[in-house]
Amino acid sequence: MNRIILINGKDQTKLSVFNRLVQFGDGLFETCLVVDHKLILAEAHFKRLEKGAKRLKISPIARSVWIKEIAKAVFMAKLDNAVVKIILSRGETFRGYGYDKSITPTRIVMVSKAPDLPKDYTLSLCDSGYATNQMLSEVKHCNRLEQILARTNIKTQECIMLDPQAQVVSVTQGNIFAIKNGVLLTPGLNECGIEGTRRQVIIELARKLGLSVEICRLSVAELLACDEIFISNSVMGIKCISQINEQKYSQHQFTDQILDSLNEHLSKPENSIVLKPKKRFFKSWLIIALSLLVAWSFWANKINMVKPFVYQLPQGATIHSTANSLKRYGLVNSAQFVVWTAKLLRIDGELKSGHYDVNSNTSVLSLLNDFSKAQVATRKITLIEGQTIQEYYQLLSQNPALTSKLSFEKVFRKTTAKAPYDGKFWPDTYQINYADSVLSVLNRSHALLQEKLSKAWNDKAEDLLLKNADQALILASLIEKETANDAEKSKIAGVFMNRLKVGMRLQTDPTVAYALGDAYTGKLNKKDLWFKSPYNTYRHKGLPPGAIGSVGLESLRAATHPLKSDYLYFVAKKDGTHAFAKTYKQHLINIKKYLK
Repeated sequence: MNRIILINGKDQTKLSVFNRLVQFGDGLFETCLVVDHKLILAEAHFKRLEKGAKRLKISPIARSVWIKEIAKAVFMAKLDNAVVKIILSRGETFRGYGYDKSITPTRIVMVSKAPDLPKDYTLSLCDSGYATNQMLSEVKHCNRLEQILARTNIKTQECIMLDPQAQVVSVTQGNIFAIKNGVLLTPGLNECGIEGTRRQVIIELARKLGLSVEICRLSVAELLACDEIFISNSVMGIKCISQINEQKYSQHQFTDQILDSLNEHLSKPENSIVLKPKKRFFKSWLIIALSLLVAWSFWANKINMVKPFVYQLPQGATIHSTANSLKRYGLVNSAQFVVWTAKLLRIDGELKSGHYDVNSNTSVLSLLNDFSKAQVATRKITLIEGQTIQEYYQLLSQNPALTSKLSFEKVFRKTTAKAPYDGKFWPDTYQINYADSVLSVLNRSHALLQEKLSKAWNDKAEDLLLKNADQALILASLIEKETANDAEKSKIAGVFMNRLKVGMRLQTDPTVAYALGDAYTGKLNKKDLWFKSPYNTYRHKGLPPGAIGSVGLESLRAATHPLKSDYLYFVAKKDGTHAFAKTYKQHLINIKKYLK
């Protein structure tokens, strides 16, 4: 016997023990007949399956999926005529009756050879009958224990199942019909039983033949008293009953008429679906064509490069000019692929000018995505605390990611900062777009400096003697140059404030080095300390006229929150910290101790 089983479209027979079909019989099924590669009464089967899925709240499966998998299984089985059983399981869960509403259902398709069936059947009463449950009536659920118990000791070909009131419902594998005095009788199925896909068709055909139809309660005695009895399901069609227990039936006139009408009805094209085989030849060529297309796409999607570089997409570039440009420079293998891909993704009219990184991970697809989303090349530039504007300008103007068309003097005159410029730019790491200008970075840095300075000044100590934020910035620049030790910055700020308070000169070496400029050799002598400059705090009292370099957050915080102390002097120690003194005598001792 040819038999094929598909589970979720795959040729396999193993089902997880966690599947609710295994655990509880939680699912639905349909048994269908295939004749000459036609699925008979497919519409009725799918409607009943969908009705059951709605009743049991099982996620439905599209008919197209079922049809595709039924066709696949039938042709795998190499059968013209077959019995197809489709099972819809709710899916997999662990133990317990509850389940997540989003559970994924399981699809099972089983195909086997159509069985050889007898011409007529004999019946007896089943050992077990139905329990009533309106939620489960009419639909074909997978809990078939009632039928299994009913057939336990069966000695006839079929047996009659009764409801709890001993009324006839059906046989174990089909619906039952009886004819009495030209009236077709069949039990109602509101409380229990399954409504077969042929049942309603038989009822309509009987009416067309002139028979009256009664859907009614039917006792065993009333059934036995009928003239003709037949049973029906999707596989057997209609089968006459020749005997029930000791009662024999030889009259089949109306049954034969209904059978002929049913066969004629089922042969109509609209009452079946033709299962189309897969065109293997076409599929093979399709696979080859798709493989070639994939290979070509992989080749065409490649960017040719020796080392990473930056590609400039000019203003007003179109997808065609861009594709030709990439091809002309040998970056892509196919300009047409660039155009087709952009049109397929609908980004051919969304190219954004700019500079874009091209590296080993770049493909045509990713580059076009960058072009459409303006994901331009970016770099990071770090401005360090304590440096002067000359050092900043040199760093920025020599960076290949920035454009520098202006001289030192012109670029600072065009900034939003006002002279003197030193200290007016905040040291930080800035992310810039490739080809940004030096001026744009300086303006961002100055804006951030103003923000930081304003906040620090607003949060200053209440008794701070400084007059304005500019003085706080100047003082912070002196602190920045004096020490890199954040823990001492507030202490040094306190020394400077004490000197300003008593009228002493600040006498801080960094101001002299700043004043000397290019003449500074890295070490100061006594002559240097008297160099004429308003910035030389050995010659002039008070703060210098401007900052001597950029400041960090800790230096700015120290300038606005100097530590209160009696210290007037400090000298650097070799470990990077300082020795502080309240008197000049103690200061001389510290100098001798740490500098000699």
